[in-house]
Amino acid sequence: MSKTTMIILIVVAIVVVVILTLLSIYLIHKKKIRDSNRQADEKVQTSAIEVSDKFGGRNNIEQISSKGSRVTVLVKDPTIVDKEGINMILEQVMFMGNKVVFVIGSKSEYFKELLEENVDKKID
Repeated sequence: MSKTTMIILIVVAIVVVVILTLLSIYLIHKKKIRDSNRQADEKVQTSAIEVSDKFGGRNNIEQISSKGSRVTVLVKDPTIVDKEGINMILEQVMFMGNKVVFVIGSKSEYFKELLEENVDKKID
């Protein structure tokens, strides 16, 4: 084998190794993002189900809305809202008069839909 052929084979081998390494890194990163999104969906779903019975019943809820990264629940009587129970489930919650505001992030619309669904399933 000539010296030129050896150099070409070595260069080709290096290029193949670099391409395979980059491909592996990309696929691992993509899987991590997919797993992270799945975990976020599960967390939002679990939280919405657990929080749905902390408002004092469906009759105490006036409105559930989402805007941006937040979900707001307007309640008629804030004194019967289980604030401690809500705080044990989710950390980023603000209680302001008759408003309960959840900071959810990009899954806020999904959280709102699940919350509405599960509040309607609870028996007052």
